[in-house]
Amino acid sequence: MGETPLVMPKMSMTMTEGTLVTWHKSAGAAVRAGEVVCEVATDKVDMEVEAPVDGTLARLVAQPDEVVAVGEPIAYLTTTSEDLLAGLFEAPAPPQPATPEPVPAPEPVAPVAPVAPVRIAAVPAARRAAAERGLDLATITPTGPSGTIRLTDLPPLPVRPRRSPRAVIARRMSASARIPQFVVYRDLELPADGADWTTAFVRALAGALRRHPELNAEWADDDVRRHDHVGVALAVDTDRGLLAPVLRDPDLDDELARHVRDVVRRARAGRLTLAEMSGGTTTVSNLGGLGVDAFHALLSPPQATALAVGRVQEKVVPVPGGIGVALRCTVGLTVDHRVGDGADAARLLASVQDLLAL
Repeated sequence: MGETPLVMPKMSMTMTEGTLVTWHKSAGAAVRAGEVVCEVATDKVDMEVEAPVDGTLARLVAQPDEVVAVGEPIAYLTTTSEDLLAGLFEAPAPPQPATPEPVPAPEPVAPVAPVAPVRIAAVPAARRAAAERGLDLATITPTGPSGTIRLTDLPPLPVRPRRSPRAVIARRMSASARIPQFVVYRDLELPADGADWTTAFVRALAGALRRHPELNAEWADDDVRRHDHVGVALAVDTDRGLLAPVLRDPDLDDELARHVRDVVRRARAGRLTLAEMSGGTTTVSNLGGLGVDAFHALLSPPQATALAVGRVQEKVVPVPGGIGVALRCTVGLTVDHRVGDGADAARLLASVQDLLAL
Protein backbone atom coordinates (compact mmCIF):
# COMPACT_ATOMS: atom_id res chain seq x y z
CA MET A 1 0.00 0.00 0.00
CA GLY A 2 1.39 3.40 -0.99
CA GLU A 3 0.37 7.00 -0.44
CA THR A 4 0.91 9.68 -3.08
CA PRO A 5 0.73 13.41 -2.26
CA LEU A 6 -1.30 15.70 -4.51
CA VAL A 7 0.61 19.00 -4.37
CA MET A 8 -0.14 22.60 -5.30
CA PRO A 9 1.15 22.76 -8.91
CA LYS A 10 3.48 25.46 -10.24
CA MET A 11 1.59 27.01 -13.14
CA SER A 12 3.87 29.90 -14.05
CA MET A 13 7.48 30.97 -13.56
CA THR A 14 6.47 33.60 -10.97
CA MET A 15 3.93 31.51 -9.06
CA THR A 16 4.86 30.84 -5.41
CA GLU A 17 1.46 29.92 -3.98
CA GLY A 18 -2.10 29.14 -5.02
CA THR A 19 -5.58 29.18 -3.51
CA LEU A 20 -7.80 26.10 -3.39
CA VAL A 21 -11.13 27.08 -4.97
CA THR A 22 -13.22 23.90 -4.71
CA TRP A 23 -13.00 20.11 -4.46
CA HIS A 24 -14.72 18.03 -7.15
CA LYS A 25 -14.08 14.82 -5.15
CA SER A 26 -14.63 14.13 -1.47
CA ALA A 27 -12.41 12.19 0.92
CA GLY A 28 -12.74 8.46 0.34
CA ALA A 29 -13.74 8.81 -3.32
CA ALA A 30 -12.10 6.61 -5.95
CA VAL A 31 -10.26 8.53 -8.69
CA ARG A 32 -8.52 7.64 -11.92
CA ALA A 33 -5.32 9.15 -13.30
CA GLY A 34 -6.17 12.31 -15.27
CA GLU A 35 -9.52 12.82 -13.55
CA VAL A 36 -10.17 16.37 -12.27
CA VAL A 37 -10.27 16.40 -8.47
CA CYS A 38 -10.19 20.14 -7.64
CA GLU A 39 -9.69 23.69 -8.92
CA VAL A 40 -7.03 26.12 -7.75
CA ALA A 41 -6.57 29.84 -8.38
CA THR A 42 -3.18 31.30 -9.22
CA ASP A 43 -2.10 34.91 -9.55
CA LYS A 44 -3.29 34.78 -13.15
CA VAL A 45 -6.08 32.25 -13.74
CA ASP A 46 -8.13 29.40 -12.24
CA MET A 47 -6.91 25.92 -13.25
CA GLU A 48 -8.14 22.34 -12.84
CA VAL A 49 -5.91 19.83 -11.01
CA GLU A 50 -5.94 16.20 -12.11
CA ALA A 51 -5.18 13.02 -10.16
CA PRO A 52 -1.65 11.78 -11.01
CA VAL A 53 -2.48 8.07 -10.38
CA ASP A 54 -5.40 5.70 -9.93
CA GLY A 55 -6.40 5.33 -6.31
CA THR A 56 -8.51 6.67 -3.47
CA LEU A 57 -8.60 10.27 -2.25
CA ALA A 58 -7.70 9.41 1.32
CA ARG A 59 -7.18 12.84 2.88
CA LEU A 60 -8.04 16.42 1.97
CA VAL A 61 -5.33 18.58 3.53
CA ALA A 62 -6.36 21.97 2.11
CA GLN A 63 -9.80 23.50 2.38
CA PRO A 64 -11.54 25.93 -0.03
CA ASP A 65 -10.11 29.48 0.09
CA GLU A 66 -6.94 28.24 1.80
CA VAL A 67 -3.63 29.56 0.41
CA VAL A 68 -1.01 26.82 -0.13
CA ALA A 69 2.63 27.19 -1.17
CA VAL A 70 3.73 25.61 -4.48
CA GLY A 71 4.83 22.00 -3.92
CA GLU A 72 3.00 21.61 -0.61
CA PRO A 73 0.39 18.80 -0.34
CA ILE A 74 -3.27 19.66 -0.77
CA ALA A 75 -4.41 16.03 -0.48
CA TYR A 76 -3.14 12.44 -0.31
CA LEU A 77 -4.11 9.49 -2.47
CA THR A 78 -3.69 5.82 -1.59
CA THR A 79 -2.57 3.83 -4.58
CA THR A 80 -3.98 0.47 -3.45
CA SER A 81 -7.27 -0.48 -1.79
CA GLU A 82 -7.32 0.05 1.94
CA ASP A 83 -9.66 -1.39 4.54
CA LEU A 84 -10.26 1.71 6.60
CA LEU A 85 -11.61 -0.24 9.56
CA ALA A 86 -8.94 -2.92 9.55
CA GLY A 87 -7.46 -3.47 12.96
CA LEU A 88 -9.66 -0.91 14.70
CA PHE A 89 -11.22 -3.26 17.19
CA GLU A 90 -8.31 -5.58 17.83
CA ALA A 91 -7.43 -5.49 21.48
CA PRO A 92 -3.78 -4.80 22.11
CA ALA A 93 -1.76 -7.78 23.31
CA PRO A 94 -1.34 -7.60 27.09
CA PRO A 95 2.28 -7.12 28.08
CA GLN A 96 4.03 -9.99 29.84
CA PRO A 97 4.53 -9.31 33.53
CA ALA A 98 8.16 -8.74 34.37
CA THR A 99 9.83 -11.23 36.68
CA PRO A 100 10.61 -9.41 39.89
CA GLU A 101 14.19 -9.43 40.90
CA PRO A 102 14.91 -10.64 44.42
CA VAL A 103 15.19 -7.78 46.84
CA PRO A 104 16.70 -8.30 50.21
CA ALA A 105 13.81 -7.52 52.48
CA PRO A 106 11.99 -9.23 55.24
CA GLU A 107 8.76 -9.29 53.21
CA PRO A 108 8.52 -10.19 49.46
CA VAL A 109 7.12 -7.43 47.19
CA ALA A 110 4.27 -8.54 44.92
CA PRO A 111 4.55 -7.49 41.24
CA VAL A 112 2.20 -4.69 40.09
CA ALA A 113 0.00 -5.70 37.17
CA PRO A 114 0.47 -3.29 34.21
CA VAL A 115 -2.52 -1.28 33.04
CA ALA A 116 -3.39 -1.92 29.41
CA PRO A 117 -3.57 1.34 27.36
CA VAL A 118 -6.99 2.38 26.09
CA ARG A 119 -7.16 2.23 22.27
CA ILE A 120 -9.52 4.78 20.70
CA ALA A 121 -11.27 3.48 17.60
CA ALA A 122 -10.49 5.65 14.55
CA VAL A 123 -10.07 5.08 10.84
CA PRO A 124 -6.41 5.26 9.73
CA ALA A 125 -6.89 8.48 7.75
CA ALA A 126 -8.36 10.22 10.81
CA ARG A 127 -5.63 8.86 13.07
CA ARG A 128 -2.87 10.14 10.74
CA ALA A 129 -4.52 13.55 10.27
CA ALA A 130 -4.99 13.97 14.01
CA ALA A 131 -1.33 13.12 14.64
CA GLU A 132 -0.17 15.63 12.00
CA ARG A 133 -2.30 18.39 13.55
CA GLY A 134 -1.46 17.51 17.14
CA LEU A 135 -5.06 16.60 18.05
CA ASP A 136 -5.92 14.29 20.96
CA LEU A 137 -8.35 11.64 19.70
CA ALA A 138 -9.85 11.45 23.19
CA THR A 139 -11.26 14.96 22.67
CA ILE A 140 -13.00 14.06 19.37
CA THR A 141 -16.67 13.02 19.32
CA PRO A 142 -17.01 9.93 17.07
CA THR A 143 -19.88 9.50 14.60
CA GLY A 144 -18.78 6.26 12.93
CA PRO A 145 -20.01 2.72 13.64
CA SER A 146 -19.22 1.37 17.10
CA GLY A 147 -17.94 4.78 18.21
CA THR A 148 -15.29 5.04 15.48
CA ILE A 149 -13.75 8.44 14.75
CA ARG A 150 -13.94 9.32 11.06
CA LEU A 151 -11.97 11.93 9.11
CA THR A 152 -15.02 14.20 8.98
CA ASP A 153 -15.21 14.19 12.79
CA LEU A 154 -12.00 16.21 13.07
CA PRO A 155 -12.45 19.97 13.50
CA PRO A 156 -12.08 21.95 10.24
CA LEU A 157 -8.77 23.57 9.45
CA PRO A 158 -8.63 27.34 9.95
CA VAL A 159 -9.33 29.15 6.68
CA ARG A 160 -6.98 31.92 5.64
CA PRO A 161 -8.67 34.73 3.71
CA ARG A 162 -8.19 34.62 -0.05
CA ARG A 163 -5.97 37.40 -1.34
CA SER A 164 -7.46 39.97 -3.63
CA PRO A 165 -6.21 40.36 -7.23
CA ARG A 166 -4.69 43.71 -6.23
CA ALA A 167 -2.33 41.96 -3.79
CA VAL A 168 -1.04 39.76 -6.61
CA ILE A 169 -0.61 42.69 -8.98
CA ALA A 170 1.13 44.67 -6.24
CA ARG A 171 3.70 41.91 -5.78
CA ARG A 172 4.44 41.69 -9.50
CA MET A 173 4.66 45.44 -10.01
CA SER A 174 6.89 45.86 -6.96
CA ALA A 175 9.32 43.47 -8.64
CA SER A 176 9.02 45.50 -11.86
CA ALA A 177 9.83 48.75 -10.06
CA ARG A 178 13.24 47.34 -9.11
CA ILE A 179 14.23 47.04 -12.79
CA PRO A 180 16.10 50.01 -14.34
CA GLN A 181 13.72 50.89 -17.17
CA PHE A 182 13.01 53.83 -19.48
CA VAL A 183 10.28 54.80 -21.94
CA VAL A 184 10.55 56.06 -25.52
CA TYR A 185 7.44 57.71 -27.03
CA ARG A 186 6.62 58.04 -30.72
CA ASP A 187 3.63 59.13 -32.81
CA LEU A 188 2.89 56.43 -35.37
CA GLU A 189 1.04 57.02 -38.62
CA LEU A 190 -1.62 54.38 -39.28
CA PRO A 191 -3.26 53.20 -42.50
CA ALA A 192 -6.73 54.63 -43.09
CA ASP A 193 -8.25 51.20 -43.77
CA GLY A 194 -7.27 49.72 -40.39
CA ALA A 195 -9.89 48.57 -37.87
CA ASP A 196 -8.61 45.96 -35.42
CA TRP A 197 -5.79 48.01 -33.92
CA THR A 198 -4.95 45.60 -31.10
CA THR A 199 -4.30 42.80 -33.59
CA ALA A 200 -2.30 45.17 -35.80
CA PHE A 201 -0.01 46.26 -32.94
CA VAL A 202 0.47 42.69 -31.67
CA ARG A 203 1.55 41.57 -35.13
CA ALA A 204 3.75 44.62 -35.76
CA LEU A 205 5.55 44.38 -32.40
CA ALA A 206 6.25 40.67 -32.90
CA GLY A 207 7.63 41.32 -36.38
CA ALA A 208 9.78 44.21 -35.13
CA LEU A 209 11.28 42.06 -32.34
CA ARG A 210 12.11 39.42 -34.93
CA ARG A 211 14.05 42.11 -36.81
CA HIS A 212 15.74 43.26 -33.59
CA PRO A 213 16.43 40.09 -31.57
CA GLU A 214 18.66 42.04 -29.18
CA LEU A 215 15.47 43.31 -27.49
CA ASN A 216 13.61 40.00 -27.67
CA ALA A 217 15.55 38.95 -24.59
CA GLU A 218 15.79 39.09 -20.80
CA TRP A 219 18.43 39.85 -18.20
CA ALA A 220 19.44 36.60 -16.47
CA ASP A 221 22.58 35.38 -14.71
CA ASP A 222 24.22 38.81 -15.09
CA ASP A 223 23.93 38.81 -18.88
CA VAL A 224 21.47 39.17 -21.76
CA ARG A 225 19.68 35.97 -22.74
CA ARG A 226 17.92 36.02 -26.13
CA HIS A 227 14.72 34.09 -26.80
CA ASP A 228 14.22 31.68 -29.69
CA HIS A 229 10.56 32.68 -30.15
CA VAL A 230 8.42 35.81 -29.87
CA GLY A 231 5.64 35.62 -27.29
CA VAL A 232 3.37 38.68 -27.06
CA ALA A 233 1.46 38.86 -23.77
CA LEU A 234 -1.76 40.80 -24.36
CA ALA A 235 -2.96 42.74 -21.30
CA VAL A 236 -6.69 42.05 -20.80
CA ASP A 237 -8.90 43.88 -18.31
CA THR A 238 -11.11 41.36 -16.42
CA ASP A 239 -13.33 41.46 -13.34
CA ARG A 240 -10.57 39.56 -11.47
CA GLY A 241 -7.83 41.98 -12.40
CA LEU A 242 -5.33 42.21 -15.22
CA LEU A 243 -4.54 38.98 -17.12
CA ALA A 244 -1.96 38.66 -19.90
CA PRO A 245 -2.44 35.58 -22.12
CA VAL A 246 0.44 34.93 -24.50
CA LEU A 247 0.23 34.71 -28.30
CA ARG A 248 3.24 32.78 -29.62
CA ASP A 249 4.84 34.07 -32.83
CA PRO A 250 1.73 36.11 -33.75
CA ASP A 251 3.44 37.72 -36.75
CA LEU A 252 3.39 34.28 -38.39
CA ASP A 253 -0.31 33.63 -37.60
CA ASP A 254 -2.66 33.99 -40.60
CA GLU A 255 -5.71 33.92 -38.29
CA LEU A 256 -4.38 36.24 -35.63
CA ALA A 257 -7.49 38.45 -35.40
CA ARG A 258 -9.68 35.44 -34.58
CA HIS A 259 -7.17 34.12 -32.06
CA VAL A 260 -6.96 37.52 -30.34
CA ARG A 261 -10.77 37.69 -29.97
CA ASP A 262 -10.89 34.13 -28.66
CA VAL A 263 -8.14 34.57 -26.08
CA VAL A 264 -9.66 37.83 -24.80
CA ARG A 265 -13.06 36.16 -24.41
CA ARG A 266 -11.63 33.20 -22.50
CA ALA A 267 -9.46 35.44 -20.33
CA ARG A 268 -12.55 37.31 -19.15
CA ALA A 269 -14.32 33.99 -18.54
CA GLY A 270 -11.36 32.61 -16.55
CA ARG A 271 -10.85 29.72 -18.98
CA LEU A 272 -7.27 30.11 -20.13
CA THR A 273 -4.89 27.16 -20.27
CA LEU A 274 -1.51 26.96 -18.56
CA ALA A 275 0.27 27.11 -21.93
CA GLU A 276 -1.49 30.39 -22.76
CA MET A 277 -0.13 32.03 -19.59
CA SER A 278 3.49 31.08 -20.25
CA GLY A 279 6.21 32.02 -22.72
CA GLY A 280 5.74 35.78 -22.95
CA THR A 281 8.76 37.78 -24.16
CA THR A 282 7.01 41.18 -24.42
CA THR A 283 3.66 42.79 -23.60
CA VAL A 284 1.13 44.93 -25.48
CA SER A 285 -1.25 47.07 -23.43
CA ASN A 286 -3.90 49.05 -25.31
CA LEU A 287 -5.85 51.72 -23.40
CA GLY A 288 -6.84 53.64 -26.51
CA GLY A 289 -10.37 52.27 -26.34
CA LEU A 290 -10.73 53.90 -22.91
CA GLY A 291 -9.81 57.34 -24.25
CA VAL A 292 -6.17 57.37 -23.06
CA ASP A 293 -3.83 59.24 -25.41
CA ALA A 294 -0.49 57.99 -23.99
CA PHE A 295 0.79 56.17 -20.92
CA HIS A 296 3.77 54.35 -19.43
CA ALA A 297 3.46 50.56 -19.06
CA LEU A 298 5.68 48.90 -16.45
CA LEU A 299 7.68 45.84 -17.47
CA SER A 300 6.49 42.37 -16.48
CA PRO A 301 9.63 40.56 -15.28
CA PRO A 302 11.55 38.93 -16.85
CA GLN A 303 10.40 40.58 -20.10
CA ALA A 304 12.62 43.37 -21.42
CA THR A 305 9.99 45.35 -23.39
CA ALA A 306 6.39 46.51 -23.12
CA LEU A 307 4.40 48.52 -25.66
CA ALA A 308 1.73 50.95 -24.39
CA VAL A 309 -0.80 51.88 -27.11
CA GLY A 310 -2.84 55.08 -26.85
CA ARG A 311 -5.94 56.28 -28.67
CA VAL A 312 -6.06 56.14 -32.48
CA GLN A 313 -7.37 59.47 -33.73
CA GLU A 314 -7.19 61.90 -36.60
CA LYS A 315 -4.55 64.56 -36.14
CA VAL A 316 -3.52 67.60 -38.14
CA VAL A 317 -0.17 66.87 -39.82
CA PRO A 318 2.07 68.74 -42.25
CA VAL A 319 1.76 67.67 -45.88
CA PRO A 320 3.43 68.99 -49.04
CA GLY A 321 2.01 72.42 -49.70
CA GLY A 322 0.16 72.84 -46.40
CA ILE A 323 -1.51 70.78 -43.71
CA GLY A 324 -3.69 67.69 -43.75
CA VAL A 325 -5.32 65.08 -41.50
CA ALA A 326 -4.00 61.59 -40.81
CA LEU A 327 -4.65 58.74 -38.38
CA ARG A 328 -2.06 58.86 -35.60
CA CYS A 329 -1.40 57.01 -32.39
CA THR A 330 1.08 57.71 -29.59
CA VAL A 331 2.85 54.64 -28.27
CA GLY A 332 5.32 54.26 -25.43
CA LEU A 333 7.96 51.53 -25.53
CA THR A 334 9.33 50.58 -22.10
CA VAL A 335 12.76 48.89 -22.14
CA ASP A 336 14.90 47.19 -19.53
CA HIS A 337 18.03 49.38 -19.59
CA ARG A 338 20.19 46.36 -18.76
CA VAL A 339 19.12 44.76 -22.05
CA GLY A 340 18.99 47.77 -24.40
CA ASP A 341 19.52 51.49 -24.82
CA GLY A 342 17.46 54.39 -26.18
CA ALA A 343 18.76 53.95 -29.73
CA ASP A 344 17.72 50.27 -29.67
CA ALA A 345 14.21 51.33 -28.62
CA ALA A 346 14.06 53.97 -31.37
CA ARG A 347 15.04 51.41 -34.03
CA LEU A 348 12.42 48.96 -32.76
CA LEU A 349 9.69 51.61 -32.97
CA ALA A 350 10.80 52.51 -36.47
CA SER A 351 10.29 48.88 -37.48
CA VAL A 352 6.86 48.87 -35.82
CA GLN A 353 5.97 51.90 -37.98
CA ASP A 354 7.23 50.14 -41.13
CA LEU A 355 5.22 46.99 -40.42
CA LEU A 356 2.02 48.91 -39.62
CA ALA A 357 2.23 50.56 -43.03
CA LEU A 358 2.42 47.24 -44.91
